[in-house]
Amino acid sequence: MKELTDRTWLRSHEEETGDVRVYRPEDHPLPPARGREGLTFHSDGRFDYRAPGRAGTETGTWHEAGDDVQADIAGQVIHFGVVEVDDDVLRLRWPHP
Repeated sequence: MKELTDRTWLRSHEEETGDVRVYRPEDHPLPPARGREGLTFHSDGRFDYRAPGRAGTETGTWHEAGDDVQADIAGQVIHFGVVEVDDDVLRLRWPHP
């Protein structure tokens, strides 16, 4: 999933419907918000998670699991169901069973 890696994705909750979360590249023009969730999937297997309103970033690891992605942050394993990924949008079902 080349489009996924080495970029930071910010959550665009304004575009969400149902159980799919929408993320845009950090340089995408998003409306003002009090904080946005951020995800970075590094090509070397590191994963950064930034929660809105929190100072700092939690770092863990990630890997592809079939058509989906699995991340491990401080022992918590999260499965992301990748619905769509291209240069301009990332849509995830999270957490994915």
